[in-house]
Amino acid sequence: MYKILVANDDGLNAPGLLPLVSELSKIAEIFVAVPKEQMSGTSQSITLAKFKKAVKIEKNFYAIDGGTPADCVKYGLIAFAKEKIDLVISGINTCPNMGQDVIYSGTCGAAREGAMKGVPSLAVSAAEMYAKEYSHSAVAARAIAEKILKNKKKYKRVCLNINIPQNYKGIKVVPLGLNDYNENVETIIDKKGNFKYKLSGRYFSGGKNKGSDIDAVEKGYIAITPLLIDQTDKELIKKIKF
Repeated sequence: MYKILVANDDGLNAPGLLPLVSELSKIAEIFVAVPKEQMSGTSQSITLAKFKKAVKIEKNFYAIDGGTPADCVKYGLIAFAKEKIDLVISGINTCPNMGQDVIYSGTCGAAREGAMKGVPSLAVSAAEMYAKEYSHSAVAARAIAEKILKNKKKYKRVCLNINIPQNYKGIKVVPLGLNDYNENVETIIDKKGNFKYKLSGRYFSGGKNKGSDIDAVEKGYIAITPLLIDQTDKELIKKIKF
């Protein structure tokens, strides 16, 4: 029987977690390792030189107190799963992860961690802001997972970023687009006179995104984008001379 490790960045109480686990359990034995709390925006950060408490929720299901999404994948692959994991799936994220958002995303960071360990990995997100329903995304994730599992050797060290809209028409394999944000830094002064800062902002444009993941989702398709693990710019490396 296949074995799938499920992680996320929205934590133990993420609304997309249990629907995903329930659907994937139809095709595999499931191991879960997730942050205990919300850890969005932590990318692929890991914890060094500190112990993290693992709370056992039930058999093969752990919540890591203070752990990052990438921590959870490392712990799951190395410590929790006693047998080899066939696939890592991170999600289901409550919001889209498209364009350059994949750089910041803890959902994508967890999946990249799995791919770096040689395990095919999927980052799965609902393609709407703060989705209320996840069953359709879970069904789509299971169908995609089945195809990957049947061709595991082809997808070794592959990380696929997947965004699933409601009532999707089909699937398109597309490059990342470009999101534009109206960013701001909010500033306050606390009672002790300390300055405190918080990032804020709103998405305002997708830019020129014809044929991208953003374009595919806007047209009602599931967008799948393969993400590189090796970030070397192979064209530029030929041109730089010192």
